Amino acid sequence: MAQRKDLFIRESSGLVREVSPWASLSATFGLVTGGVPILILSWLFTAPGANWVLSFLLMLPPTLGMAFLFYIAGISMPRAGGDYVFNSRAVHPAIGFINYFGLFVAFALSLGYYSYLAAQWFGYLFSSIGLAYSNQFFLSLGCWFSSTTGSVVIGILVVFLSIILSIIPRVQWRFVFWGGVITLVSSIIMFIFLLQITPTSFSTALSSSTGIPNAYNEVINDAMSNGLKFYPSLYATFLAGPVIWYYYTWYNLPASWSGEMKQVRKNVLYSIIVAILIISAYYILFTYINLRAFGCRFLTSWSYISNCGINDPVYKSLSSIGDFTPYFALIVDHNLLIFMIMFIALWLPNFYSNPPLVTSLVRYLFSWSFDRLMPSWLADVNENLKAPVKATLLVGAMGIIGVLLYAFNTVVALVDVTVIFEIGYAIFALSVALMPYVRKQVYERSVPVKRKILGIPLVSLIGVSVFAFLMFILAITWGNPILLPINIQTLASLGIIYAVGGIIYAIATQLNKKKGIEVSLLFQEIPPE
Repeated sequence: MAQRKDLFIRESSGLVREVSPWASLSATFGLVTGGVPILILSWLFTAPGANWVLSFLLMLPPTLGMAFLFYIAGISMPRAGGDYVFNSRAVHPAIGFINYFGLFVAFALSLGYYSYLAAQWFGYLFSSIGLAYSNQFFLSLGCWFSSTTGSVVIGILVVFLSIILSIIPRVQWRFVFWGGVITLVSSIIMFIFLLQITPTSFSTALSSSTGIPNAYNEVINDAMSNGLKFYPSLYATFLAGPVIWYYYTWYNLPASWSGEMKQVRKNVLYSIIVAILIISAYYILFTYINLRAFGCRFLTSWSYISNCGINDPVYKSLSSIGDFTPYFALIVDHNLLIFMIMFIALWLPNFYSNPPLVTSLVRYLFSWSFDRLMPSWLADVNENLKAPVKATLLVGAMGIIGVLLYAFNTVVALVDVTVIFEIGYAIFALSVALMPYVRKQVYERSVPVKRKILGIPLVSLIGVSVFAFLMFILAITWGNPILLPINIQTLASLGIIYAVGGIIYAIATQLNKKKGIEVSLLFQEIPPE
């Protein structure tokens, strides 16, 4: 047994279990929904005529199936990078590492991208106030926040604040918990006030604020005359499925900090399964209430004009606010306080979710270090802060580099992370399905849910079903110019990402063999707590 302990870099992780179930749930809500409400409105044109509420409900069962698999991973191997640890022990360590290396790159690019876009929220805020009150100062301020300079400055500041919070875990998780509470309260207020708006009252306010007669119908007519077509409802509802599946993603991340959770089973349940149910209800309410307030055909047309760059006079006069519907509410009721509350409801999840994203990236590096696939210093834990400070600073540097790469429109902008999430989740699902057969001893020893149906393990049935669903989603979105713009650049970037992961694994394996460490034995064990 001593030899097996010596396989890992040390006998204890050094991390502390201090994350509460409610903080984890709040983190998942922010990670999954941060920025998505605006994306929902921006992508309405991808399925014109859809029953969006029904489509959200149709995508919920496969999402819950995938969430159940991550739940199993989190409670079976509650360690730093728990979902990676499970994937690397499920079938073969190379498959687990290469798969999660790809997901790590996707999440790391997202850290840079969403930090870079952080300034856009303030662009919406000040541009909306400037337009509503004809104030040039606020319009100029909004313009600066939307500029490259503003995006870089605010993006780097967001990364810096996220790193500071991540280095002090106890403060971070309190911040995340209260961020979720404030988001909940502000969202309820937002929904209540949006329910008081009708397309008729909005149509009148839009014409008044833009000075364009019948502006509401002008937007719809311009979109339809330039190619927008509303499909039969049932067809459009299924067409919306792939984008809605993407809106639900990122719920695997709580498993990455399962090694620091209090009440692991309850915590993982709340932060993955319960969180998805709450998020589904939130998405349905947000989408339904906005479509009810401003009109489905108008918002779909608005998103179509925005994406296609159509020269519509109404959109042109309001282009600085994009799909930020709190501005639409502001011109109807002229209530600046409610507008600010709506801004907080939509902006705060995007901001408070950044520290948990940093934490997840750090925990993957930490787990790779424990598995001797990365340098050992990545698993160093500061005794006072009880956090892997060195790895956190490395992720911070990656975040700042990501901000700069996106700001100056480098080749990194060609990497489409959506396909990485689809492939990554699919490989995880198939790995879990095969685990009872190819890694039977690890499965029997680690997985607490061993129920069978017709002699087949439940995890295998769910894993195969989810894998088949994700292959279907991948097939119908492959080459879609919005969802998966598959071209030479995209394929090359995917090939490079997975090839680099494979090379790192091969080199680490050989270096460990020279030290007399058999990696195959290491991956038969779960890393120490």
